[in-house]
Amino acid sequence: MSILRDLLFREMKALRTIDCHSHTLLRSDYYARERNFFTIQSYFTREIMAYLGKPAMNKDYDDWISGRSEEENWELFRKVIRQAGNTSYWRHNLLVYRKFFGLKDDELNDQNWQRVNEAIKRKTANPDWYRQVTKDICGLGTQMRTVEWYENWEPEFFTCVLRMDEALELHKKSTREKLAAAVDSSLSSLSDLKKALVDFTLTYNVRGNRGIKLAHAYERTLHSEEVSETAAGALYDKSLQGQSLSTEEIKKFQDHIISFLAEMADEMNLVFQIHTGVQTAWGRIPDSNPMHLLPLIHRYRNVKFDLFHMGFPYVRELGMMGKHCPNVYLNMAWSYLVSMEVSRQGLSEWIDLVPGVRLLAFGSDVRYPEMIYGHLEMARSCIADVLEAKVQRDYLSKQAAIELLKKMLHYNGVELYGLSLGCG
Repeated sequence: MSILRDLLFREMKALRTIDCHSHTLLRSDYYARERNFFTIQSYFTREIMAYLGKPAMNKDYDDWISGRSEEENWELFRKVIRQAGNTSYWRHNLLVYRKFFGLKDDELNDQNWQRVNEAIKRKTANPDWYRQVTKDICGLGTQMRTVEWYENWEPEFFTCVLRMDEALELHKKSTREKLAAAVDSSLSSLSDLKKALVDFTLTYNVRGNRGIKLAHAYERTLHSEEVSETAAGALYDKSLQGQSLSTEEIKKFQDHIISFLAEMADEMNLVFQIHTGVQTAWGRIPDSNPMHLLPLIHRYRNVKFDLFHMGFPYVRELGMMGKHCPNVYLNMAWSYLVSMEVSRQGLSEWIDLVPGVRLLAFGSDVRYPEMIYGHLEMARSCIADVLEAKVQRDYLSKQAAIELLKKMLHYNGVELYGLSLGCG
């Protein structure tokens, strides 16, 4: 390691990193679950489920492994590691096993997997383990956690960002009834519905909510159009009458709600997070192109849009959006796990293009705290590589490089989300 790269690493490890996108299990949920090699996983489970020809959702994976012995599960893992052990998804795991669970060999194999498995069971039984990993070892200030409707969070570890995908499903009776019960309203008109969304969000804001999030690119295109109050109201009334909406009508209703959510974010000074890029197996990649968001971003210029995952594979397009749209923040959540090399290339270009105050260089986007460490180490390695090259080759000063990494890993998240400088 060069002197400069070593300096950059030391500066990064001294920071209280702001995890700008988290799905980490709550501490209470973590200790309520069985914890072993097969449960404490991350995105490599998607390779497992693809091998099996099954959906890649966490629940599908959890259900699959729970019905089999550890030996049977290892047989499956061994086969998939042989096929996909080259991927960043698997290398991420190896970092975790080496740091926490005693792996000394280059790879996991028939001779060592059980030792790693037993170490996981033993170490994670410590009631202080969760805090040690997130606070002491990873050094996180806070995690900007996606909080589903009606869920709570643990402020010691997390800051709330309220997920709003259910707001796009309010043409469905079951979704409406749950919201109506939560706010004690009949939701008998579109105006009632909007008031309910405001009132519901306010109940989270008073407890520290800092933003709203949509991940609708998994289900439909990010492109949305302006739909009038009259047209959206007619569609909502139709759904209230028990009539089914066509696919086109559902999109129009959702487009109107998306615009309303942007208005609400503006009025409440909430950050608007949106998933872009990277899909699951068989996902429609073009639907997640962040360029589809430009009409929305241009209409709501006072709203701060936090756009996720480098827009993979539309990294350069997202970089130009960041350059030309002062209300767009570029978030590297998940990115290093997808590809360290693309993350390096993209970050290097973004540093040339985008003001450093709008770059968010880390979001763990994993379920288990141990996996945060692996992702954070990958992130630090990529950031150090990029900044070292910028200093040596692209006329960035050493002082500017150090200031930039502090912004990207701590101060930008603090500023964007209105956090306390002493968070965590």
